[in-house]
Amino acid sequence: MGQVIRLDFSSPYEQEDLLYEKKLIRIRDEIEDYLINSSITEKDELAIALAAGRYASMKLAQLTGEESTKKFFNECIKTTLKQRIL
Repeated sequence: MGQVIRLDFSSPYEQEDLLYEKKLIRIRDEIEDYLINSSITEKDELAIALAAGRYASMKLAQLTGEESTKKFFNECIKTTLKQRIL
């Protein structure tokens, strides 16, 4: 679906970082496929996007904090605009 948002995986274990990045990409692609299919099934892209966004924003804020979460979403929006998806 899109470009991977680069996060700082500060770790001395480069091989583990590579495996983790591959895992993130796989999970992202699987979740995006699920959301696309749900949007088609429900015939309501807005409802699916709102539910996914709500879950993501709340969970990310818990896990990484408010500022990091805002930064992540801003990077997602920038990526979307660069790809002229909006």
